[in-house]
Amino acid sequence: MKHSPIRLCGACYAQSVCHKIEWQFKKTVGCDRHQLRLLSKCPVCEKPFPIPALWMDGQCQRCFTSFAEMAEYQKPY
Repeated sequence: MKHSPIRLCGACYAQSVCHKIEWQFKKTVGCDRHQLRLLSKCPVCEKPFPIPALWMDGQCQRCFTSFAEMAEYQKPY
């Protein structure tokens, strides 16, 4: 398991605000549900994601882009 960088699927967050532990597994490249590569930093301002316990309102703490909006920047895998 990789503790950093923290990774997430914006498309999953658009459906349900829940961090999945399997996103942190070394072998996990993308989201199996959406077939999208996981994000390890905000695609708008490039700030790495802090640990999920520190997330506020499901958005980037620097530029306030929502995790759901970030799905537009995810590439298929």
